[in-house]
Amino acid sequence: MNFVHYNDNYSTIRSLPEWAYTTLMEHASDPREYEYSLKELENAETHDEYWNAAQKEMVITGKMHGYMRMYWGKKILEWTDHPEKAYDIALYLNDKYEIDGRDPNGFAGVAWCFGKHDRAWGEREIFGKVRYMNDRGLERKFRIQEYVERIEAIEDHFP
Repeated sequence: MNFVHYNDNYSTIRSLPEWAYTTLMEHASDPREYEYSLKELENAETHDEYWNAAQKEMVITGKMHGYMRMYWGKKILEWTDHPEKAYDIALYLNDKYEIDGRDPNGFAGVAWCFGKHDRAWGEREIFGKVRYMNDRGLERKFRIQEYVERIEAIEDHFP
């Protein structure tokens, strides 16, 4: 609630802390290995089965596991040609499909993926100093195969 109440830019990338916004803009032109359109993202048509499962969970159920939501948002940043566009896509998808869409929790959740409520980390391509996540981390810290299988079972019931 405070994030939205005290931040006039809560629905834009300008809501981020200055360090996060600056580092993302400094890396805006970094090359991306993969780039996906809004349509491809919305339809869960990426090379990443874990991300696709998260997107499908959100579309089918109206919510997404919190850990997966962070991964989901960070991959949108990684796979979109500009951080501002990535932020807008993440917010659009969140608002369209999440139960907390257009809600203070939704705005804060998307901003968190882009550096809000965090600190600067080691600098890397695309992310700058914003915390990075990858599939190996999911495999180490999360029961990702069980998650994917659960989403596939749900999808079978709601094609």
